[in-house]
Amino acid sequence: MSVHLLQPSKPALVWPPATQAERDRVRDAAIVEAHALRRAAVSEFWRSADAWVADAAEHGRRAAERLAARLRQHAKQRGASPTASEL
Repeated sequence: MSVHLLQPSKPALVWPPATQAERDRVRDAAIVEAHALRRAAVSEFWRSADAWVADAAEHGRRAAERLAARLRQHAKQRGASPTASEL
């Protein structure tokens, strides 16, 4: 059994037909757009990260204030009625 490999008679056509200069221009424009998109994505990432850290810090601050208030209340209760805490 013999295998016949098809030999292309002509090189594959590029559609729409474009010159090398046009392809280079499109490639350069794509690179410029890719850089702009990357800058925008990095900027958005850091904005989101900053917001997340700020929210976490605010949550931690509120938790610390609640803990401090509870400790003050506990200290007040122990100071006002030492016998009640011994029961």
